[in-house]
Amino acid sequence: MNGDMIKNNLTKIYESIEYIKDRLKIDYKIKLMAVTKTYPPEDVLEAINVGQTLFGENRVLEAYDKFNSELLKNKDHSLHIIGHLQRNKIKKAVEISSTIQSIDKIETLDALEKVCAEKDKKINYLIEVNTSLEPQKYGVLPDDFLQLLDSILKKSYNYCNLRGLMTIGPFTYDKSEIRKAFRLLYKIYDKTKNDYKKNDFNIISMGMSSDYDIAIEEGSTLLRIGSLIFGTRI
Repeated sequence: MNGDMIKNNLTKIYESIEYIKDRLKIDYKIKLMAVTKTYPPEDVLEAINVGQTLFGENRVLEAYDKFNSELLKNKDHSLHIIGHLQRNKIKKAVEISSTIQSIDKIETLDALEKVCAEKDKKINYLIEVNTSLEPQKYGVLPDDFLQLLDSILKKSYNYCNLRGLMTIGPFTYDKSEIRKAFRLLYKIYDKTKNDYKKNDFNIISMGMSSDYDIAIEEGSTLLRIGSLIFGTRI
């Protein structure tokens, strides 16, 4: 895909976001993350060249090779790891990313803190919640969320900073089920924000190419969009 097509696609999505915000009278910022899983560095560079700087990757090793490539390693960008984080991939994840969106176990967070301390690098993270209750998905179950949060709050993390929550909508065409999952994440987020009282706890990451409009309606502040920007994945 050439740069003009990526630019046009990004423009259309940004215009759609603004249209939905105007319709709903939303006055807070909604960020657009370009998800580059399976797309080559050349496509990422085209997106950077038209002003897109926030990117997301699911697979750490793919992301490491891509964003360390000659085309991208010196370009201005911010990268989030949005897929399941295996502990043996944490070192590489810390080297290339500013945020991990997929923390769902205290053991993973502890390992992340240890690596960040070794590298003297601070990193943001989100707790991934499996609000659709689909067994094939990662993410802490809603009923177990408070236990995980309590475990986190009892410890002292000097390098890992909790910024919000993330979920993946259910794999269905039923918009009511998608809305239900997103609404549940917002409910958990809202209660956590009120109880936690942390000023920079302000990210609700939900919504992808097929359901970002519903996600905005249900309170998303960060959208993760790939195919609508770069085309169908092979």
